[in-house]
This record gives sequence, C-alpha cells and structure tokens, in this order.
Amino acid sequence: MKNFTEVNSSPPAWLAMAFVWMMMLTPLLANAQKTISGKVTNESQQPVFRASVQVKGTTTGAITDDKGQFSLAAKVGDVLLISSMEYESAAVTVGSESIVNVTLKSSVSGLNEVVVIGYGTVRKKDLTGSVASLRAGDIKAEGVSNVGRALQGKLPGVTVESAGGDPGAGTRILIRGVGTLGNSAPLYLVDGVQVANINNIAPGDIESMDILKDASAAAIYGSRAANGVVLVTTKSGKAGKTAIQFSTNVGLQKIDHAWDVLNASEWATVSNAAHDAAGLPRLAIAANPAALGKGTDWQDAIYRTAVIQQYQLSISGGNESSRYSVSGEYNDQDGIVDVTGYSRYGMRVKSETTKGKIKIGETVLLTREKWTRMPGGWGGQGGNPVGSAAKMIPAFQIYDSTAIGGFSGASGPVVNIANPVAQLYLEDITNEVTSILANAFAEVSLLPSLKYRFNLGYTSSFGATDDYHRRYNVGSLFSHPTNDLSQSKDRNQLVLAENTLNFTQDFGKHSIQALVGYTYQKYQYNYWLASKTNLPDGLRELDAASGTANVAGNRTENVLLSTLGRVIYSYDDRYLLTASFRRDGSSRFGAGNRYGNFPSVAVGWNISNEAFWSIPPTTLSSLKLRGSYGILGNQEIGDYQYSAAIASNINYVGGPDQQKWFGAIQTAFASPNIKWENTKTVNVGIDAGFFNGKLNLTADYFEKRTTDVLLNVPIPGSAGSSSNPVINAGTLQNKGFEMGLSHSNEVDPFSYNVTGTFTTLRNKVIELGTGSQQIFGGQPTHHGASTTLTQAGGEVAAFYLIKSLGIFQSQAEIDAYTNKDGELIQPNAAPGDIKFFDANGDGLISNSDRVNMGSPFPKFEYGLGFNVSAYNFDLNAFMQGTSGNKIYNGMRQDLEGMNLEMNYSRATLNAWTAAKPTNVPRAVINDPNFNAQTSSRFLENGSYFRLKTLQLGYNVPEKALERIKISSLRAYLSADNLFTITKYTGFNPDLGRTGTILDRGVDYGHVAYPLARVLSVGLQLGL
Repeated sequence: MKNFTEVNSSPPAWLAMAFVWMMMLTPLLANAQKTISGKVTNESQQPVFRASVQVKGTTTGAITDDKGQFSLAAKVGDVLLISSMEYESAAVTVGSESIVNVTLKSSVSGLNEVVVIGYGTVRKKDLTGSVASLRAGDIKAEGVSNVGRALQGKLPGVTVESAGGDPGAGTRILIRGVGTLGNSAPLYLVDGVQVANINNIAPGDIESMDILKDASAAAIYGSRAANGVVLVTTKSGKAGKTAIQFSTNVGLQKIDHAWDVLNASEWATVSNAAHDAAGLPRLAIAANPAALGKGTDWQDAIYRTAVIQQYQLSISGGNESSRYSVSGEYNDQDGIVDVTGYSRYGMRVKSETTKGKIKIGETVLLTREKWTRMPGGWGGQGGNPVGSAAKMIPAFQIYDSTAIGGFSGASGPVVNIANPVAQLYLEDITNEVTSILANAFAEVSLLPSLKYRFNLGYTSSFGATDDYHRRYNVGSLFSHPTNDLSQSKDRNQLVLAENTLNFTQDFGKHSIQALVGYTYQKYQYNYWLASKTNLPDGLRELDAASGTANVAGNRTENVLLSTLGRVIYSYDDRYLLTASFRRDGSSRFGAGNRYGNFPSVAVGWNISNEAFWSIPPTTLSSLKLRGSYGILGNQEIGDYQYSAAIASNINYVGGPDQQKWFGAIQTAFASPNIKWENTKTVNVGIDAGFFNGKLNLTADYFEKRTTDVLLNVPIPGSAGSSSNPVINAGTLQNKGFEMGLSHSNEVDPFSYNVTGTFTTLRNKVIELGTGSQQIFGGQPTHHGASTTLTQAGGEVAAFYLIKSLGIFQSQAEIDAYTNKDGELIQPNAAPGDIKFFDANGDGLISNSDRVNMGSPFPKFEYGLGFNVSAYNFDLNAFMQGTSGNKIYNGMRQDLEGMNLEMNYSRATLNAWTAAKPTNVPRAVINDPNFNAQTSSRFLENGSYFRLKTLQLGYNVPEKALERIKISSLRAYLSADNLFTITKYTGFNPDLGRTGTILDRGVDYGHVAYPLARVLSVGLQLGL
C-alpha cells in the first residue's frame, strides 16, 4: 500500500499537451472565418431589401434579398457596416454568434440618400444645389414605356410635355422655363455620356434620374447646362445571389375623343346656308342634303383600337469584387391611327470589377427602333391623315375600284383635302434607328483618399428612312403618275474622353470632396439622300427606276474642350460650401470668342444640427437653408455660323459656245463675332422635415437672366442671303418658385405615401435685337396669320391677336361702330358677323390691331401622387395639370370658319341667324367680314387636370411563393390618361407637337396625332 503523499498530483501528459495546443491555436481560431447570416429589418420589422452589409476595411460584402436576409464570411472581431438609402447606417461587431440580426432606423428626411450631381455623388444632407430626383420605384409602379412621361408632374420646376400621341413619341422637357430662343432642351447624360434624348431608354433599366436645376448643381457641365441637366443612372448589379426580374405589360389604346364634325346631310345643310348668304350658287354635291344621309365617317375610317405590349428581362448579381447587370427589352405599339406603329428592341450590359487598387467597368446599351409613320398633306390643305379626316367632306367616298390606286377622293370646286385612308395606304414611310451607347472607365486608387478615373464614352445612332409613294389618281384633285422612292440615311457620332482626379477626406469635423478634370468631346453628323421616280409596280429599289434622280449629302462636326474643378466642403454636418468652375472651348465660335468661363458657388446651413436647436424631431426633425449663384453657358447653334458658307455647283451656261461654267457663291452672311450665351442664376432654397421625417418639404425661389442670347435676326431677301445670320442680340429673364411635398406613414395594416409638386414662373424679354425687333411665330393653319409675338418688354411667344368683341346683333350696332370721322370700321359686316377691336384707332381692322391676349405658359403647374398598400394590395394614382395658360386652336379655326369648302364643326349647326341669334357667327362662304381670320375667337383656356395613372396591384404572399421558389410576384391593372378635365376643345391640352419655343401653345391640329387612353394589365416577377 502506497502512501498517499506519494500519489503524483501533476496533470497527465496528454492534458498538458492539449492545454499547450489550445493556447497556441486560440489566436488562430479567433482569426478563423465563419459564415455569418442574419436579417436586416426596419423599425416596423419589415425586411429591408438590397441593404448593403460590408465587412469594414475589406471588399467582402453582401446584399440583402427581398426577405432582408444575408450571408457572408467574417471572423470574430470584424465590424459589419450595414447601410441602405432612407435608413441610418449601423455597425455591428462579430462575436461568437453566427446569426446577426439588425434593425435600421429610418433616416430623417432620407438625408443619407445619395444624389448624383455630375462627376460624383453627394449625400442629400450635404447638398447645396437645387436637384430633383426620381428613383427606380417611382418609375416601376407606372409601367410606362417612355421615361420622359414618368417625369411628368413629379418634379418641381420640370415641365414635361407630350411630343404627340404617335407610337414611340417622346416628350419635350423644359427645366425652369425658357432660357433661350433657340434649342431649349436640357443636357441629357446616361451613365455620364451625352445623348440627344432619353426616349429609347427602357424605364426598367433606370436606377435613378437626377435633374440639376440651378447653377450650383449644373455649372460643372458649363456650356451645355444653361437649360438644365438630366442625369440618368442605369441599374448596377449587387453582391449576393443572382437576381432575375421579368416584367410584362399588355394593353389596349383608344382615342380619347375625336373631332365632333358634321355628317354628309348636316354638312350640305350648312354649306347651302353659307352659299345662300353669300349669294353664290350651291355646290352640286350638296343639292339634296336629305339624300346624302350620314355619308362617310372619315375619322372612324382611320382610327382603331390598338395593342401595346412591353416585355423586359433582367439578370443581375455579383460578389465582393465583381458585379453585373444584364437586361433585354421588347416594345411593340400599334398606333391608334391605322397603319402607324412603333417597335423597339433593346439590350443593356453593365458591369464593374475591382482588383486591388484598380476598378474597371462599362455600360453598353443597344437599341433598334422602327416607326411606321403617317404621310404629310400631299400638297393639299388637309394636313396629315388626322387633319384630313376631320376636314374631308363626308359626301365623298373612300374607295373607287376604277381609279389608279383604288381610292376615291374630293372633286369639284372644293378645298384640296386628301382622302386620309388613301394617304395611309398609298404612301409608306418607315424610319429605322439603331443606337449604341458605350461607356468604359478605369479607376485607380492612388491613395486611400485620392482616385484617378479615365472615362471613355461613345454614342452612335444610324437612321434610315424610306418613303415609297405609289402612283394614283385620288378624286380629281390629287394625281401622282409614277411610283417614287426616296431613301435617306443619317449618322450621329459622339466621342467623349474624360480624365478626373477625385479627393475625399474627413478631418475630424471637416469633410472635403475635391474634383479636377479635363475632357474632350467630338460630335459628327453625316447625312445622305437619294431619290428616283418612275419605278415599276411592285419594285422598291432605286436601280429599278427610270425617272428623275436626285442625290444630296453633307457632313458637319464640332469639338468641345473643357477643364473643370469642384470643391464640396462640410463642417460638422452644419456648414456647407460647394464651389465649381468650368472652362469650355467650342469650335462653334470664332478664335476670338471660343472659350467661356462658368463658375458657381453655393452655401448651406443645416440649422437642425446646431447645438442651440431645441425643437423636438417629432415636430421639426430637420431644417436646411441653401443659396447659390452661378453662370451657365449655351452653344446650341449650327456649326460654322461664324464663317462664310460657300455653296458649290452653282453653274451657268454662257459664251458663244454656250459653255457650262462651274461656280460657287456665298449664300449666307458670316457672324464672326458671335460668342457664348450666358445664363446667370440665383437660387435660395429650404429643405425641411417634420414629424420624424414623415413629412418633407423642399422649396426654391430662383432668378435666371440670360444675356447675349443667340438668335437668328431677320434680314431682307434683297441682301442676298439665303438664311438669317446668328448674332448675340437678346436678354431674357425667368423668375419662379417651386415646391415639393412628400408624406409617408404606416397605420397598421395600411402604409401610404402622398407626394405633391407646385411650380410657378414668369419669363420676360428684356432686350431683343435692335430694340424694336419682333419675332413672330405659330402659324396655326395653312392660310392663317402668325399667333405669337416675342419682343422686348413682353413674354416669349405671347399671344398677339386681333381681339374679338362678340357678334353684331343688328345693323344698328354695325352703323354705330365708327372711327373719329364717322366712317364704318367694319364696312363689310352684316348682322351675325364678328366685331373686332380697332386697337390702334386707325379706323381699320388689320394685323396692326393685334394685342396681347395671354401667355402659352401656365401661371402654375402641379402634380399629385398617392399610393396605399394593405393586405398585399396596392393602389397608385397620379394626377397632374396646369392653370392659367392659353392655347390657340388651329383646327377649330378651320372647322368653324364656314368660309372654305370643307367639313365643319358640329357647332356650326348653331350658326347665327336673325331668328336664332347665337354666339357662333353666321355661315357665309365668302366671309366678307373675315370672321375666320386669326383672332382671339380661337384662343382657348388651356388649363387642365388629368388623372394620368390609376393602378391597382396585388402582391402574392411570400408563403405562397416559397413552395415554387419565387421571391416576388405582382400583378396589376392600370389605366393611363383615364380622364382630363379641361375647357380646351382640341385633342389634348398637353400639346402634342415638338416645335420651336416660339410655337408654344399653338395647336397645329391639321398635323397632330391624338393622345390615347390606355387600359393594360401587367406582371412583375422576381426570382
């Protein structure tokens, strides 16, 4: 038996060895990575989709899925940074647990939201300029096929007008009014590359749209930014699992309303009354009104219910170092006018890869568009088929099998208006455009806070237009003896090279972003035209023609060189300063005026971040004041305007041998002294959040003054110039106020959001030309006078018209309307004729009596949006409108004139007679009093309120989708242009013709395309 004291009390060898190994491996185990998973939710415990979860100091990261879930590799002690727009960022240290759940707090007023400002981004709370933004969700909900229409009424200070109801028609965008008398379109950039417009960009490809409105925001783009800047950022891939999105929309379109015109019997009755009043013989075709019946409904013959369909598929994803997004789309839209249509194919690829200190990426967008268009008026006075359908006499027939071409038409002593159905089927006009946008960049981190970026952009659009005109005899007024073919091609190319250095650094309470850069841009335009007559039936090749040939072509180019710089400074998130400078050199100006300088400065004060701020966030959660001043430029004139243009091939035959001499001649005067048009802008604004950010307000007051306005000054033809020279000869002023409101809240089980915008502005011409120059515009009919006048002291394109004072009810009223000498002012008038105002008192009624009758610009514009969701259903509505603007109704001038042999408006059935006095003048075909002349009689109130979109959607519950492995599924029913409340009697108060700014508010009804009401169903699927 051993003594107890002899027992070995030391630990076993294996245990000691294990302890040693554990001590050695503990640091390694602590550094071993493990899989961390979790869920990111908001304060309402709703999942936060596409939140970024990043391991601090590394490129490792993940993006939450639609359930808010994520998974990534990390080790104990790592810090996870979680961020998402509209939420405050959070940081969580990884411990021993493998599941990390995070709740994000709503960011007051979305102040952490990133806003694109050109060559970079800035947090909304650090923004000092006036920038309006639209996010992907705002566009997705509507299911629209055109990006511009998604903007309408949603952004303060941004006016969006339809370019017509044509299939594939785009929009016209004005930012803060009219800053020039030439091209007033803003600068469009897609992923940093300039494009002519954004009509071919698929709405589903857009991540954000940011509109730079004041000089502080836009001056970094210098010479191209005077009319504002529209920045489009397309969607990028996110780290995490691959996301697949599919959306489709199929709908029916129908004309909202056609012109209310007479049938054949009614037309003959009015026509006979008009001839009788003039003492002229009646038309033979109108001899027996009752026998004519209803006749041909020409509008019904060309309008149809048309199908529109849209499809888009996108795939995106990536990992910590590489991300990608690929999408394809197809749109097909039949026009509500027979034969017309539009189709678009598109593909987009966007990716970026990071390797160490280098990041590279690219965007490629390819689109192919095709339009089938309406022909013009064939030289007649009907206009296009829409105009002809309203004005064509209903007593004529559509078809004539014995005629060449197979169509009947107008004959006899009537206005030469073409058969609109014949126009659509006897002339084929197609236009195809293939567009490429390519952008590639390489970014190198020279230091942790300093990055160099090289960006190379390229755009190309190649258009081809074919116009095949068949031979025909249509009635007795339209004859085309041969088959003719015209083919034209054009190409636009832009090359952009940008070098920038970006410095970003925080120093305690100081934060600074600095940017310097150098850019080169070259634009080229080429066009070719070939046409030939007398093709055999059935052949559409130029070589098959045996008639007259014509060829033409030309090329232009311009170059822009720029240096730029910007500094954004913030102190303690309270005091903000932004200063920028850009110097542009343009080949569009002569050597002495080639360069322009465009500086800007802006300051901001986040008052709610001050120590003395004591108002609780439940009342006033944020308050910021902003102010800016800057100068922007404009160079939007034709190329080579500063030099003398020489036209060659000016030949003549002379001498005893009748020899052909080849010559050239200067056809236009040079303007060697033209220089940059400059716009100086002052802006003051306020951003405020109320009730913990549930209600947000942004408001701005601005003044824009444009000097050295570039315009064409009229000169007499005797001067020997084929065009008016361009000079700097004007000053314009715009003043306005704009406001945006948004309110979001949740009242279980409902969540809702309400948005509203309000804009009011006024423009004034301070100086123009020689001081007394007048620019007329807006001729609304084939035979009418101009309607708008731009001159110093007035508005741009103000309506100047002979004023209508009503109707003479008796001969005594006519006799009493005399000049100072007792002579009749309207000696040819009879009871029932219009009484016009002798404004200048010369005793005559003429164009010298035109007076200011109103503005085509609204006193204010507004938009109102509302969406609410509950129990998986969502309801979206959007309304917009204008107030206080005037529209000149050119079609009404034709249809109510009763002075020409065409169809008339139904209002003429109520024409004045002695037995039945009305407010419609008497019917008299020779119109001795000129009742149908261009006057205020046809100027109408253009104010309107439109329910633009109404959409009801249903989201299939997650539990039902889990079994079939679908992440989201939404179906919706949508109605667009559901109704419009307006006193305007034309097709559309949101005027549908893209013309010059001098034609604003003039409805060219004879060449219009009506707006359609659309009812559609859609599906949005996520995998």
